Amino acid sequence: MAIFYRLMQNKMPNDKNYGMFFAHTVKQDEIPLEKIEAVIQNNCSAKISDVRMVVRELFDTIRQFLQDGHVVNLGDLGKFYISVKGLPVDKPSEFRPDRHVTGFRCNYTPASRRYTAASGKKVGCIYRDLLAGCKAKETAYYKGRSRL
Repeated sequence: MAIFYRLMQNKMPNDKNYGMFFAHTVKQDEIPLEKIEAVIQNNCSAKISDVRMVVRELFDTIRQFLQDGHVVNLGDLGKFYISVKGLPVDKPSEFRPDRHVTGFRCNYTPASRRYTAASGKKVGCIYRDLLAGCKAKETAYYKGRSRL
């Protein structure tokens, strides 16, 4: 399978790339947790109820570690951590968490490693396992509309 894209024209007049075309990802259907559970059940000896129990406990455990300020490393899947969103102040003495912390964001970084000289690839480039084998394919239509 492939990651589908369609060409879109940049219509923002103040942008340096105004009028140019770029690839825009066309997302496919959303996969619900129930489908993932069914696929896992078909691929191993665990029943859907077992998978559901482990996933639920994994969620609760990850949430607790994240809310305690930890970076949660899920190996080949990647890392999660929470960052603070807030408003700036002129002096540290002016900062009040109840007024200046406006929210939180859950950040995700896929697992990666840098290529080495021995790999034959460009040294210093990052390799992400989740993207291995990814292919791009243009689609002419998006939800009943032509691409241009």
